[in-house]
Amino acid sequence: MTTRSDWNAWAAGRESARITDWLREISEPDWSATVNHPLFDALAEGRLSGEEFAAYMVQDFGFVDPFTALIGHAIGHAPTMDDRVVLGQFMGMLTSDENSTFQRTFEAFDVPAAQREAPDYLPQTLAFRELLRDTGQGGGYAEIMAVLVVTEWIYLEWGLRVTRVDGLHPLMGEWIDLHDNPAFQDFVAWLRRRLDEEAEGLDDAAFARMAERFRETVVKERAFHNAVQPH
Repeated sequence: MTTRSDWNAWAAGRESARITDWLREISEPDWSATVNHPLFDALAEGRLSGEEFAAYMVQDFGFVDPFTALIGHAIGHAPTMDDRVVLGQFMGMLTSDENSTFQRTFEAFDVPAAQREAPDYLPQTLAFRELLRDTGQGGGYAEIMAVLVVTEWIYLEWGLRVTRVDGLHPLMGEWIDLHDNPAFQDFVAWLRRRLDEEAEGLDDAAFARMAERFRETVVKERAFHNAVQPH
């Protein structure tokens, strides 16, 4: 299901076939289940309490450190200066705008300092953190880009999908804003294009590793959001 032969068979007869579209398709039903996760509807519709939103954000913040390290590895592996510039700009957004949203959320909802500094991470959070570390330390550029495409494309799709209610808490609205704005849409489009291009030049073994990494990341995304969904 994840070999170059599988991709070639899927692409045959399709106009403008894209590797990233194929990767998304072979990651079903986990992809759609994550994009359409009830957690995001509850968030946009104001049905999450402040405590529930803060608990979710504490877990999500657990990805920031290994994720920024992953982007650092991507910058190091990038084949061109143009790639490094785009990835570096994204790193800047993560460590400024997005980090600010996390910190102000923790302040607004009185998350204790101990919980911020040494959170009790869920097993699914720990598993995702490990995937990010493993990919950065052992994966090539295409594998790293596959993880970035999943994490950012899924968040873009849910951000564009949800309909927020009037009077939504400003920080909840800000979390959505980070993932549905035009600059983020442009970045995800760039990630997809670069993964499409990089994947074309991979040998068969590297292509299969890239595709497996994409699917594994989607599985981890779904498991994480299932775990943080309030019951």
